[in-house]
Amino acid sequence: MNKQVEEDKKAKLLKEVADIKHEQEHIKSLWKDNKMQELNDYLQGELTQKHFIEKTLYNMVNFNMPITVEGNAKNAFDFLEVLKREKEAELVKETLNFDK
Repeated sequence: MNKQVEEDKKAKLLKEVADIKHEQEHIKSLWKDNKMQELNDYLQGELTQKHFIEKTLYNMVNFNMPITVEGNAKNAFDFLEVLKREKEAELVKETLNFDK
């Protein structure tokens, strides 16, 4: 793989991690401000659309699905944390391979 492609892949991963952190902060902010309807709309709308496949796979292994907005928010935050860690691990791997 050429250097530019590797740099582009790293930049993409960095953006994905930053986006996930932003999504987590948005969830926390809506929760803190007690904007439960807006939080529910975000969880069921934009967040679900953006991460549909990953969310579906994550929810397949969670047998106790939440039934409240609060539970959904916690589940979404945990899902994003797992996704963020996967992207960060991928970034580390790319960085180590890039330096070779």
